[in-house]
Amino acid sequence: MTSTNNDDAGVARTAVIGPGAIGSTIAAALVDAGHRPVIGARTPFERLAVRHGEGVVEAKVTCFGSPSEVGDNGPVDVAFLAVKAHQTEAAAGWLDAFVGPTTTLVILQNGVEHIERLEPFVADGVDLVPAVVALPATRGGPGQVAVTGRSRITIPAGPSGDRVAGLFAESFLNVKLSDDWTTDAWIKLMMNAASGGLCTLARTDNRVFADEQATHLAIDVMNEVAEVGRAYGARLATDLPDRIMTGLAAQASGHMSSIVVDRINGVPTEWDARNGVVCRLAARHGIDVPLNQMLTTLIRIGEPSTPPPT
Repeated sequence: MTSTNNDDAGVARTAVIGPGAIGSTIAAALVDAGHRPVIGARTPFERLAVRHGEGVVEAKVTCFGSPSEVGDNGPVDVAFLAVKAHQTEAAAGWLDAFVGPTTTLVILQNGVEHIERLEPFVADGVDLVPAVVALPATRGGPGQVAVTGRSRITIPAGPSGDRVAGLFAESFLNVKLSDDWTTDAWIKLMMNAASGGLCTLARTDNRVFADEQATHLAIDVMNEVAEVGRAYGARLATDLPDRIMTGLAAQASGHMSSIVVDRINGVPTEWDARNGVVCRLAARHGIDVPLNQMLTTLIRIGEPSTPPPT
């Protein structure tokens, strides 16, 4: 399917903040469903081109390079925050421009602290919708993305979830409405903390889990995460880490996590939302997580001491 922007598309006013691989794919799915999202970007672009399993979405888009340019284009009905967790504060200007008291803000970030992370940057009462993102995609340039697998976001069931899911009807993006989002989020954190953490230190892709010892280490890391998750209400079966890693080892495709790419490129990573959070939340319940503490420390001390040149 090839989609193009048009003046009659949609009713809801939508915005995407942060058009990286995830944000551009979300914008393309909105276009695919007949909407005309506006985009807040550090590097503005005029056209969106996103290839996915069913074809390609190409569209001319309205893309702003500064929050001061948004003007009457905000606030919107539904905004999607697609910057990485550690970039949230830097996106505060965009949140001010696009998010008003009646806006639904979908938080497309890693970790399990979506609501707590965003509350300081929006007004009281703003409708915050956390999302678990399962969207393997590679950014080739501004607005140019190749989606290499099934596209899905998972959000809590309820009126807000229905509102968001309705935006993507007939698009290539699947929206799962979850009755137990906490469990879904901790399952994703288990994978991020173990797979992403080990691959970051090894600076490699997920094919490393063809190695039996690497797989066993990842399972041990996941078991620690699962114990913490259960203390926060997640329903995580005792054999879940083994099942996750069996699947990952069998399907290792050479996909490289975004945190690994950032580490190789020498830019700050979202180590705290993926790894640090496990240690912080474990400490609140007196749970010992030595493997996660080691991973977190090694990843943290490998962070760049100064921002890279722009």
